[in-house]
Amino acid sequence: LLCPSVYLRQALFCQHYAHFIPHDLPGGGNILLFNNGRAPDRHWSTVDQLQLPESTPGCGDYPVPSREQPYGPQTPCWRFGTREGRQDSFYATHISSAQRLPNGNTFITQGPQGVMFEVTSDGEEVWRYINPCSSNEDSVAVTRQGDPRVGGKFYLFTGLKYHSSHAALVGRNLVPGPVLEA
Repeated sequence: LLCPSVYLRQALFCQHYAHFIPHDLPGGGNILLFNNGRAPDRHWSTVDQLQLPESTPGCGDYPVPSREQPYGPQTPCWRFGTREGRQDSFYATHISSAQRLPNGNTFITQGPQGVMFEVTSDGEEVWRYINPCSSNEDSVAVTRQGDPRVGGKFYLFTGLKYHSSHAALVGRNLVPGPVLEA
């Protein structure tokens, strides 16, 4: 059995899109994940960057602690989440993600809400996109820009941001086309 002090200190709640940040990006080698909330004990979400304990920094050797000791850092080395006094303002139960960008910002998808946004390392929002396309059992609808989204499911599983210099985009016509919103 695990020591009670270990399993009572739960830090991850239905996390999604956990991945190592590529070494050529800020925070490279650390893990970035969307830490979903979970009713009834955590009605908020966070994006957490974890620096795993290595025997020698950068070596990829992660010593296994004893069964009585928790594994990993006590706290994330970076976190984005709900601001003080607004506990329920950043909450996603499932299908969400986070991606570190070359400029050090983080691109976040709140899946159930159909919202994607970018934040600086200080947590300041740079821009936001709200998915206007919804689906029901038998139909798809688009909300006009500026109108409230009503009914339907605006889910986005995940979003990834690519720079125009990305190899898959080189030589392609990147001129904006027609808008989604009517």
